[in-house]
Amino acid sequence: MRKWFSSSAWVLVAAGLVAGSGVATADVQQVDWHNAEFEVPQVGSCPRQVVSFTDGAGEAGDRVYRFTPDKPIGYADVTGEGLEDALMLIECGPRDSEYSRALIGMTTDPGGTVPRTLGTVVSPPVWTQVPEEFQVFHHDIAVWINDFDTGQGHTEHYRWASSAQAFVRIDGQ
Repeated sequence: MRKWFSSSAWVLVAAGLVAGSGVATADVQQVDWHNAEFEVPQVGSCPRQVVSFTDGAGEAGDRVYRFTPDKPIGYADVTGEGLEDALMLIECGPRDSEYSRALIGMTTDPGGTVPRTLGTVVSPPVWTQVPEEFQVFHHDIAVWINDFDTGQGHTEHYRWASSAQAFVRIDGQ
C-alpha cells in the first residue's frame, strides 16, 4: 500500500508542476550539490558548519560528510515562497565510525547562485534510526524513518515554519 501512495503522491506533485501550479522553475536545481561548498546544518552529533563537497563527500574538522549513496536529491517548494527548494539526505560522523543521517533543506540566494541553508528537517537522536525516503505534498514533508534496532519504521511529518525560520514536526509527536 505504501508504494502505491508514494507513486500516487509523486504523480500528483509532478502533475501540479506541469499544470502550472504557480511554482516557478528554481535555480536550486542548477546547483551541483555533490560538488559545492555550503553550510550543512546539524546532522546527528556533527555541528552546523561549512563543508566543501567533492563527488558527494567532504570533511570539516574531524567529521566526514557525505550524500547518502543512491538517494536522489528532491526538489519542491517547502517554504511556500513559490520557488523550489532542495531536500537531501546527508550522513556525517567521525572518521571510521557509524554515520548519523539527516534530511536537510537547502535553497539559494535571491540571485539563484549561492547555496543557502534552510535547516535540518529531521535528524533522529540515534544513528540506528535513519530517514530513508521523503515526499512533499502541499509544502508538507513526510519522512519514512527506519529503526535498525527494532526492524520497524514509521512516518513523521514536517513543515517549514516561516515565523521560526525552521522545520517543525506537525504530526503531534
